[in-house]
Amino acid sequence: MKHKILMLAACGLLAGCQTDAQVRSKPPLQTFASSKSADAAVTCLIPALANSWNAVAIQNSRFVAQTIAPGSEYDIVPSSAMINGHWTFTVNVKSSGNKSAISLFQGQMMLPSLTQAMKNGIMSCL
Repeated sequence: MKHKILMLAACGLLAGCQTDAQVRSKPPLQTFASSKSADAAVTCLIPALANSWNAVAIQNSRFVAQTIAPGSEYDIVPSSAMINGHWTFTVNVKSSGNKSAISLFQGQMMLPSLTQAMKNGIMSCL
């Protein structure tokens, strides 16, 4: 009986988890228009997000770009913040001519100060 209870609890926990693909299939938390190209925006965003995040987070983090399509689409994620199969935040940068669109995806409920830190980092690179 004890094993059945543990198994049911484990299944319940797994059912509550989302993958990164599921998080990304939902609309972004917010989308920003940038006057920078995708490459220039990514170059700006990596240090800006780290500075903004590290100013309020308990644990410092680095941000890295994952290339989806060279020169036209990237995901920027924290290098050590994957929880329950998804990144806590993903910043997607897509080329739009010589400009870009920057979308913020939030993987799970986070402290408002961390969400604001991500938005601040993005806004400093528009």
